[in-house]
Amino acid sequence: MIASSTRDEMNDWGKALALRASSFSMGFVFFAGAWRRFYNAPAKLDVNSVHFLGNKLVGAAPGSPIESVVHWVLARPAIADFATHALTLGEGLAGLGLMLGALTRISALGAALLNIALMLIFGWQGYECLDEWTMAALGFAISVSVMVYGPSIYSLDNIVGLDVLRSLFTRPVAIGLTVFSILFTVSFYAYYFGFWNLERRTGVSAYRIVAEAGPSADIATLYVNAGASPNAAYVRSIAYHLKDGREVVQQADEIEVVRSHFEPWSQSGSVADEVLLLRLGSKTDIRIPAGTASATIDLIGNEDQTVTFE
Repeated sequence: MIASSTRDEMNDWGKALALRASSFSMGFVFFAGAWRRFYNAPAKLDVNSVHFLGNKLVGAAPGSPIESVVHWVLARPAIADFATHALTLGEGLAGLGLMLGALTRISALGAALLNIALMLIFGWQGYECLDEWTMAALGFAISVSVMVYGPSIYSLDNIVGLDVLRSLFTRPVAIGLTVFSILFTVSFYAYYFGFWNLERRTGVSAYRIVAEAGPSADIATLYVNAGASPNAAYVRSIAYHLKDGREVVQQADEIEVVRSHFEPWSQSGSVADEVLLLRLGSKTDIRIPAGTASATIDLIGNEDQTVTFE
């Protein structure tokens, strides 16, 4: 029989090692993300590049519960530039802190906030395995675990005798964070995908296009608010249905594109191989015939979309 003191000692170092493994892994995920953008692929932080992170935000906006906030940021390149640099720097610092066990609770708090942001923006995405929700949910749970437990014996904080914010994480706070972590995981799953019946709030297989009011009566904005992000919706033609009963059909190369929003990251509104390309999340202003009430958009490999104009 193992003595009680020996069992307690084994539990202590076992918990510390387990926490160190999860903390390092969570930290490395964030640190590696920052390293890729700052060192391996700096174009991701170049606001004038098509590879800028705004590219991913364009495709993520349609299914995000903070869609309007994402669009507001995308419409202001200077703010988008600042936000992506700040987010990347935060990832790097929080990741390094978790890996080394330095300012452990602060680093874990930063990681938790990052995971909340990732869940709100990207949580709905994942075309087979719900991977974005999975990463954010697990990342948040790990961050909460580290916040509650604090520095393990295998950390820089332990070596220098530092445990910042320890007094804040009382038993009631720890219980509250644990409950919140569970609710965070379950509620976002139910919100994005349903629970009793699996039904995505935002589709990822078929493209859906809606028409929004443009800056003038003869201009409308086509918004691709559902579909598969790696590809684009291919518009072959648009048949405009006029209020007087007439129909005007324009082929892709006849459609007058006035403006493609969120460029150069949106990469939409151009014609190639006789089709108009509209990526997921793109907003494209087109000129419509006078007196148009509605239109049928002929898409290749997708159900045609009928839109109405106000």
